[in-house]
Amino acid sequence: MKLTGSPAIPVLILLLALLPASLAAISVFDVIRLSQERYSDEEIIRLIQTTDSRFVLSAEDTVRLRKAGVTEGVIREMLSRPAPQREPGPPLPESAMNPSRSPATVRGSGDDVRYGRRPEPPFSGSPYREGSADHHAHAAVTLGGIEVLIVRDGASFSSPLARARAIAQKLNGLAAHASGRFGARAAGRDSKVIFEGSDGAATDVVAVTPADVAAYRAGGRQQVSAGTLASFWAALLNDYWAIGVAGKPPRYLVDSRDGQALEELSRAIRLPAGAAAVSAALDSLGRTDREHLQRLPTAVPEDLDFPIRRSP
Repeated sequence: MKLTGSPAIPVLILLLALLPASLAAISVFDVIRLSQERYSDEEIIRLIQTTDSRFVLSAEDTVRLRKAGVTEGVIREMLSRPAPQREPGPPLPESAMNPSRSPATVRGSGDDVRYGRRPEPPFSGSPYREGSADHHAHAAVTLGGIEVLIVRDGASFSSPLARARAIAQKLNGLAAHASGRFGARAAGRDSKVIFEGSDGAATDVVAVTPADVAAYRAGGRQQVSAGTLASFWAALLNDYWAIGVAGKPPRYLVDSRDGQALEELSRAIRLPAGAAAVSAALDSLGRTDREHLQRLPTAVPEDLDFPIRRSP
């Protein structure tokens, strides 16, 4: 039986209503996730309408949506809101339920890799709920259905979801045009995650806010500092970038309890890498590994050893 009257959706709709539709639109995966989290049809349809979300669905896609738990009412709403189609594409993969992506061009080796363009971005921003009793408007940066970063603070954005989507947009731009690795940098009392390009240029990816730190302190067993959290986020991005973008093994968090599942995910990837490949690999894992990956971004490992640089 579906839950109705959840206060999370009305709050989320109010926040999304203040955003441009192009920024706030939700994806097919978001619809599947909300359906599987037992939100009512009315709540999901209201969210689709409020964000003016558009979809491209084939007959095969609708069958797979039903198998994923999406109801007829929601599917009808999605079909009534078609996105402009520039050219026909293949049906959604059964595991990812997202438009398929063309193979990436990968040159070089190690962390320092250059990637070709993708017609569809690998990263996205999605609503995030930490538990059945959580009604806060959190958000996550996701890759193939896996939460990579969880943001509980909107920072300078109108909501955490807007912030997550902006981070995802920046990561997608880097994946298409840049080569390098992620790192943590401290400047005074502030800390942030940067992308260090092979040409020596540094791009700011996300700044750690006091609210971010407070949320991780509340949910963990240790005193997390802004610098530690920035290092943790950089490690998460490096490992998921290796798995989902470069098609290479992770190496930063694999020794942590939950991070061991990253190796299993990496072994399950079938190249070319990408969000669809990550989603398919996730589906092939056992329940324990999926639970480890779900917990991984929620708490900083106690033995995290990741360097943080000081700005001059």
